[in-house]
Amino acid sequence: MVSIYIFETYLALRQYKNLKITNLPNQLNEFIEKDKFIKSQAYGRANQQLGLVTSTFDLLHTIFVLRWGLMPLLWEKSGQWLDQANMDSNDDILRAVVFTVAGTLYNFFLHLPFTLYDTFVLEEQFGFNKQTLQLWFSDQLKSFGLFIVIGLPLLAGILKVVEWGGVNFWFYLWIFTIAVSLFLLTIYPTLIAPLFNKFTELEEGEVKTAIYELAKKNEFPLTKLYVVDGSARSAHSNAYFYGFFKNKRIVIYDTLLKQVTKEELVSILGHELGHWKMRHTVVNMFIAFGYYLMFFYIFGKTLNTPDMYTSFGFDKQSAFIGLVLFSYIYSPVEHTFGFIMNLISRHFEFQADAFAVAQGYAMQLKDALIKISQENLSNLIVDPLYSSYHHSHPSLLERIKGIEAGVRRAR
Repeated sequence: MVSIYIFETYLALRQYKNLKITNLPNQLNEFIEKDKFIKSQAYGRANQQLGLVTSTFDLLHTIFVLRWGLMPLLWEKSGQWLDQANMDSNDDILRAVVFTVAGTLYNFFLHLPFTLYDTFVLEEQFGFNKQTLQLWFSDQLKSFGLFIVIGLPLLAGILKVVEWGGVNFWFYLWIFTIAVSLFLLTIYPTLIAPLFNKFTELEEGEVKTAIYELAKKNEFPLTKLYVVDGSARSAHSNAYFYGFFKNKRIVIYDTLLKQVTKEELVSILGHELGHWKMRHTVVNMFIAFGYYLMFFYIFGKTLNTPDMYTSFGFDKQSAFIGLVLFSYIYSPVEHTFGFIMNLISRHFEFQADAFAVAQGYAMQLKDALIKISQENLSNLIVDPLYSSYHHSHPSLLERIKGIEAGVRRAR
């Protein structure tokens, strides 16, 4: 854990050197406004500084939790609270629910100063935050409500599968996780996302017509086209599609509509259709499912290892505690997998850009990426090692070079 912290801090310091550059590099001079560059550098430095503080705090806090046995203490307290409520403290699932709720509330209040600073100081300072404290608080209550309504039953389901599955529980847990993932992917856009944002169908006009023509040209089964009120919370912009089989829907942030022209917006959606055409989402899903299988298999071989429990101060074995402890032990693999997924994602981004270029949107996509990068104050000078470890998307300069190379190949 300490080694990961040292490595990530080393990467952050490498990137911080780039963020201190005040002169606009020649390769960006023709694309980026000088004042936007200076502001993006300041925004990047502010985020890095906050990130360094929070990561250091998290490391010290985690060491404190592990070294002084706060988890065994909370597990013991969870049993005592159940006894006081005249409930069965020997029921591991019930005890795990109490432990999880208490731990979630503890972590929420522990990180509350950092969260508030990030939203209402840092993001406010650079003109991104658009939400009021009341709206933020409302979002937190909704999130906690979803955690109670969806998260806790899923936790109980996971522990029930472990209890029921016997020695091969890891396989059944994998199947259960796949089913839950597909279920959540289905209900999130239509039931969960609307709790936080307002989705309205894009009004009739040239933009809607152009998008439907693009979808028809590529045989993309577009059934609905929505605009989401992202500006109610942030000035950042985005666009995405969702849906299974012949029921695809596209969602565009209202902030994006204000930042780009009709042609540029179509080029961005051409990029998104490239992801669909080359089945990037499906590939990512299968990779994730394969990763889950590896995780659960190793967890299955580790669950009944007594030393894992006694080393962390627990005197009895529990499937829930085993999962929590195994997640700590497994973190180096988790970080390695994240790095690999970023490499794959970056490759997919270049492929999606190439698809949009082949559709005839090279210059429009290039202009759109420049505008979005400037408006979102994206990092413009990126350390290669830092970027490959942290970023799922290539830098602006890398994407521009890729687009220009695609144009040259097409000639």
